[in-house]
Amino acid sequence: MFHNMDLKSLSELELDVYNYIISHPKQVQQLTIRQLASEAHVSTTTISRFCQKMNLSGFSELKYVIRDELHAEQHVYPSYDISTPLTDFFTKVSRDEFDQKIDQCVKMIQQAKLVVFVGIGSSGSLGDYGARFLANAGAFALSIKDPFQPSLRNDTDLSETLFIVLSVSGMTKEIIIRSGEYKQNGAKIVAITNHEHSPITTLADLTISYYMPERNAGDHVNMTTQVPVVYLLETIANRFAESRSAFQ
Repeated sequence: MFHNMDLKSLSELELDVYNYIISHPKQVQQLTIRQLASEAHVSTTTISRFCQKMNLSGFSELKYVIRDELHAEQHVYPSYDISTPLTDFFTKVSRDEFDQKIDQCVKMIQQAKLVVFVGIGSSGSLGDYGARFLANAGAFALSIKDPFQPSLRNDTDLSETLFIVLSVSGMTKEIIIRSGEYKQNGAKIVAITNHEHSPITTLADLTISYYMPERNAGDHVNMTTQVPVVYLLETIANRFAESRSAFQ
């Protein structure tokens, strides 16, 4: 849905509208613009701006577009259908913009003597996986998933170290503090996060965002799918391996 849309043109609030719609396309059919605004936690003005960026005349036309897509796919959407946002993601990663970011990340890995993956919780586990996969490709890669390590010494030289920071929200306090320390000591930072507009991106030399609808199970338990992160980690590692073989 909305396959040809440039997500970079959307503001953070407009992304919230986009994420709600692709996660609840059937429910949106039954909502008024005020009800959608309430569900997506935005204003009706934000929804109107979203429609304008979709080149639609207004909310009514937006509902027609969603209805037509649902009818064409002949698919009954449950309350949460992972295939919908993932299909959208894999459509977008075929664009040149994603390709360029992945190639830029590979070049940064080539220039580093050490690559360190950083994350907490499920992102920490993915950091372990990313480090191992990249090590399989021939890089010197490690992972850190303990954000409570002692602060770095000011004379620590990280000028040849690349940190790949994994964070769904991009707002985790400990991750931001550590990333700031890495940056101050000369490191390069790649942020792989769900939102392009988040605090971690202000510290990053490169940000790769995947724009998945965020899901929480209560008590701060994040259930946002990480399939796009696995795809990105494997794609980056495979391209790095290909670049090494090209010079051998």
